[in-house]
Amino acid sequence: MGDMTKRNRWVLVIVLVCPALLCAGAGRAPAQLENKPACELHAPASDRPTIGLVLGGGGARGPAHIGVLKVLREMRVPVDYVAGTSMGAVIGALFSLGMTPEEIETQILGIDWDDLFSDPPDRLQRTYRRKQDDRTDFLPLEFGFTREAILTNRGLIAGQKLSFAFADPRLATSGYQSFDELAYPFRAVAADLHSGEVVVLHDGNLLQAVRASMSIPGLFPPVRRDGRQLIDGGVIDNLPVDVARAMGADIVIAVDVGNVPQEADEGDLGSIPGILSQSLIIQSRHNTLIQMQDADIVIQVPLDGLSFQDFSRVGETIAPGIGAARAVQSQLAPLALGRDEYAEHLAAHRPSPTVIPIVDRIDLLNTSPAADSAVRRLIRQRAGQPLDLAQLKIDLAAIYDFGVFELVDFQVSREHGRTVLKIIASGSSYAPYVFKAALNYSGGQRGKSEVSARLRCSWMEMNRFGGEWRNDLLAGRISRLQSEFRQPLGWSRVPFLSFGGSSEFSARDYFDQEKRLGEYNLTENAATFDLGSRLGNWGEARLGLEYGFLKTRNRSGLGLEEFRGWRGGYTSFLGIDILDDPHFPTKGFESRTSLFLGREDFGRDLHYSRLETSWRGVVSRGGHTFQLSLSGGSDLGTELPQFEEFTLGGLYRLSGYLDQQLRGRHYGLGTIGWYHEVLRGAGLFSPSYYLGAGLEAGNAWADRNSARWDDLRYCLNLSLMVRTALGPIVLAYGHGEAGNNTVYLKMGTGFLPF
Repeated sequence: MGDMTKRNRWVLVIVLVCPALLCAGAGRAPAQLENKPACELHAPASDRPTIGLVLGGGGARGPAHIGVLKVLREMRVPVDYVAGTSMGAVIGALFSLGMTPEEIETQILGIDWDDLFSDPPDRLQRTYRRKQDDRTDFLPLEFGFTREAILTNRGLIAGQKLSFAFADPRLATSGYQSFDELAYPFRAVAADLHSGEVVVLHDGNLLQAVRASMSIPGLFPPVRRDGRQLIDGGVIDNLPVDVARAMGADIVIAVDVGNVPQEADEGDLGSIPGILSQSLIIQSRHNTLIQMQDADIVIQVPLDGLSFQDFSRVGETIAPGIGAARAVQSQLAPLALGRDEYAEHLAAHRPSPTVIPIVDRIDLLNTSPAADSAVRRLIRQRAGQPLDLAQLKIDLAAIYDFGVFELVDFQVSREHGRTVLKIIASGSSYAPYVFKAALNYSGGQRGKSEVSARLRCSWMEMNRFGGEWRNDLLAGRISRLQSEFRQPLGWSRVPFLSFGGSSEFSARDYFDQEKRLGEYNLTENAATFDLGSRLGNWGEARLGLEYGFLKTRNRSGLGLEEFRGWRGGYTSFLGIDILDDPHFPTKGFESRTSLFLGREDFGRDLHYSRLETSWRGVVSRGGHTFQLSLSGGSDLGTELPQFEEFTLGGLYRLSGYLDQQLRGRHYGLGTIGWYHEVLRGAGLFSPSYYLGAGLEAGNAWADRNSARWDDLRYCLNLSLMVRTALGPIVLAYGHGEAGNNTVYLKMGTGFLPF
């Protein structure tokens, strides 16, 4: 467990401190060491003492172990046994496979940590429907109900991508029978969530053992193994010297990369989260100090100012690791071997060759509402073929995108001489009924302020083809209750039928000559039916019908049209989204086109067309992102009702003007924008800051003949944008012609930059 930065204490204290203090309150339970003899497979041929290397936990501080390994190899200090906890188990497992320190460094520094700690698949691999879901900015906490309790995620991060974080396939395919068979005998240390006992993992799936050892409670869900629920061993045994002794080590070198209480600033102790955070450090430090007393050589790596979550700075830890190891050279020197003897030692511990096994059998353990047949259909690995980890990563991501899984993982094992690939599809404890919530704020605009809340309840995987019933409740200036049942037609889940209904009330501002003169209210109840099709993972197309009852009420004091009656028509929609990020994309494009053909056959005398389309392209060069967007709408020469008119104004839609300040039966808008990330947070939940600017040109016109190039309005926008774990925040200024200037503050609200 590492230290914690002040800006993230509230989040991290809740998810980390409470479980750890519960374990601390129970005291350190005896380690659950399997009834096995000391490791003998790689015992030294000479009479020299055997040496055990113990690598402690520390999160992002853990790669400092690589620096220590470099010095040990430089000094020709042999290692016979390795034991590790948390990130120490990660480094220890890679070393035990026979990797050199330089190879481990390449692996660790090559990881995209931001992506690793984000569970959803690469956005280009997600279906269009899921891509649109991530634009809604729901809070990162799903929940559901049973008869007994309200259930939530068992961890803020499921760790869906952890199994594929390292390029070496031996992590997934080694250690079937015993970790003693690795180049260096290895043990990973975890803790039993139920009993509080230390659990020493010595065989089975190596990748699973590493995952269990680093499952920080609250951050990652516990790992189920042999009937236990295992969490990060650092809550009880962060420096497992006793484990190395039990393996048979005569001399133990222990490497400590954890935080110490003295590193806390006095100012950090003036708040409740600061005090709780310090309590966690003290508790973790206590069990570390006890273990240190039994070590022969202790290497303490000074990493002041670097938090366990600062994964963007892992490269900064290696040099301090080298320095700390060299500081105890005088203690290490008596353990060094001669060149020939050390060469023999390395030869005896050479890595086993990388052998891609042939999969003899594929088993599926599915505890989710999704049908086994639906899950199996996405697994392209076949029995009798070599294990294809690259394809398996894509397949498991597609399965995870169903939305009902806590984790979709895999294990490779040997059973009766056969290689078995087991797909473990662990359903969420609250699925198939998934609840999400969102809270949004929009302020500025010359004193205008609005708060809205959204609650979504989805019944996922209702049948083997993936039927989904979604219900949304939106409360605010626009209040809406909306329901949709979507039924894919067949195993492919490509064509689908959609039945929906909605009830909406909204208060809309009305402007005349750019001055707000009042508002009118719109109440609508409607039903929809669509026949649609997925277009790969990049888009969706629909054709359908809409029918309902509409009422508009004039509250402006002007002679606005009022309407009361039935209306309906034909609908079509085409959406494409291949952006790499929903809010701050760096590449790709998206487009949306919708058409409504209102016909009097569906109700009162309303015969009109409403076409709207938009396109946005994004490119990046040297860390700077540029966007071009075009949008427009038209009534196609029909008589568009006043309540259906297009509006402009608001953030990135002629930003100098207020929301809906410009209206007409036709509109056009073009923007050129730029933004740049000026500060990236170092921690897992730290915000990142962006500066942006854009030029906008457009207008809304009452008729087609008025739409001219010389009648465009121009605006400039400047933005400070923040990416946070709870959604984006934007503070923006829009400057338009004739003194139209507007300031915006939006929090948690989905927005399209420029």
